[in-house]
Amino acid sequence: MSLRAVSIWRNWLERWQRRRASASEGTITVTHRTLYILPTAAGVGFALALVVLWLLSINYLLSLGHALVFWLAAVAVVAIPSTAATLRGVTIEVSEPEAVFAGEHVRWPVTLRAHTARLRPLALSAPDAHAFAVLTPTAGSVRVFLEQEAGQRGLRRLGRLTVATRHPFGWFRAWTVLWPTVTAWVYPRPEPEAPPWSVAAATTDGASAHARRLRSGEEDFDDLRPWRMGEPLQRIVWKIVARGGPRMLARRESPASGSVLLRWSDTLSAGETESRLSRLCAWVLAAHRQGLAFGVELPGIIVPPNRGESHLHAVLRRLALFPSETS
Repeated sequence: MSLRAVSIWRNWLERWQRRRASASEGTITVTHRTLYILPTAAGVGFALALVVLWLLSINYLLSLGHALVFWLAAVAVVAIPSTAATLRGVTIEVSEPEAVFAGEHVRWPVTLRAHTARLRPLALSAPDAHAFAVLTPTAGSVRVFLEQEAGQRGLRRLGRLTVATRHPFGWFRAWTVLWPTVTAWVYPRPEPEAPPWSVAAATTDGASAHARRLRSGEEDFDDLRPWRMGEPLQRIVWKIVARGGPRMLARRESPASGSVLLRWSDTLSAGETESRLSRLCAWVLAAHRQGLAFGVELPGIIVPPNRGESHLHAVLRRLALFPSETS
């Protein structure tokens, strides 16, 4: 069979499975219509061993051998509905993951539920992601995470999700497939050592003064406070410690005054589009941490300055969906 014929067959099979799965918002309950079962390599080997044992029993007139063969065959036949029952009735729900930056890992939450008490070991697999879950008679639901590397910015989907089981004997593999419709936001990766935004980007004296202090290499001690014993070390501004200064934390109790408009034209020195988006992303995160009202000016789009988590994610989503080729 040629590669073209194999590709045509796989595409037809995938379309057929999609029609049968018809999941809504990444949720599916496994039924006989969406469940598939085939023997595994161990099952095929077991069947061949039974055939050999049966032929030996015929050749040597072993009545006990016949009894053993038919008893083992009956066990194998019973294993087919038992394996299918392990997966049938399981509800699979894929939830929207938290937004990440390019280069990080997207963690897709997958919830598995079953309404009947039964041991259900399940293996989950998606493109470049694998996980294992066990539903027990005492725990009717379990939540696992499938991790995928977020390569490029934008909206990302999990892809083809397969949930399978080989319980109880491993002779047969039952599985179901679904294509979740939920999406994950992948923001541009912030530039690690981004230069400060230009003084012209600040629209008030407070933001302008802060930009000038950053440009001159001075620390804004008005936005810092001394570190206290017991507070997390991750929040310490280690740049100050490296220069021989005290341990300081950024103030988060009260937002800073002022606003800043971060312009696309100010990132020209960064180079290509992705590098310019990375610099804008770093500026947006810095302005948010400092409590400034920030906005962005992109080609043909102006997002007015504002504060808050919702505004931050709205701006980052604008950057994530920015066209790849823009001067």
